[in-house]
Amino acid sequence: MVRFVALKGRTQGIRWSQSPSVKEKGKAFGLMLLSLFLVLTQSACTNVVVVHGSLPTPLVEKIPARLGVYYSEEFQSFQHKENLPQSGAFEIDLGKQNLYFFRNLSSALFAEVREIDSPELSAEQGLELDAVIIPSIVEYGFLVPAMSTLTFHEVSIRYQIQLKDRYGKNLGLWSFVGYGKAEASTFGAGEAVGEATMLAIRDGGARIATEVAPAIATALKEAGIGHQKELAK
Repeated sequence: MVRFVALKGRTQGIRWSQSPSVKEKGKAFGLMLLSLFLVLTQSACTNVVVVHGSLPTPLVEKIPARLGVYYSEEFQSFQHKENLPQSGAFEIDLGKQNLYFFRNLSSALFAEVREIDSPELSAEQGLELDAVIIPSIVEYGFLVPAMSTLTFHEVSIRYQIQLKDRYGKNLGLWSFVGYGKAEASTFGAGEAVGEATMLAIRDGGARIATEVAPAIATALKEAGIGHQKELAK
């Protein structure tokens, strides 16, 4: 809005002035448009990745023990968010797929498995279970072609599994990494990261079955835990 201001009785010297409130409104409106543009731009560049796919269950001899498994809320709903200057933002949801795989895996590895809602056993649970395992995701990382000279997307997931006896005493702690990669020419950015993540989960499961599970069996046997007749075989 523009208004005329006349000087005392003179027809000359008319000046133009802009109301301060209009300036403020104009600036606020401009900032609002800029914020909206940035939000829309970021949203348009966000790769929302929900990991899915088939993950095999290993066929192995079950460890003769009754295990409680504690899945923390963070483990069950794990997400990774990262903004890459050259590739946009990524929101990677791997919690559900990861949980699904670990449920099948633990059932395949142990004679009896029961999910518990606390890492510490109650007195009643202590009479029914031999030990507790607590899986966790320590770190998730990924690379896209724009960040390297590679032609594929690569994902690594660092896992950790803790083993406790029924009284809460630590029996072992194992850390390992699952790797996965997907060719950039085959998938879009989001799909490639999702595929590589699924393969990393699968690789982590293979490491559990071939490396961690035998170590857990040894730790349980040394602690005298499990079905003694079967453990002695």
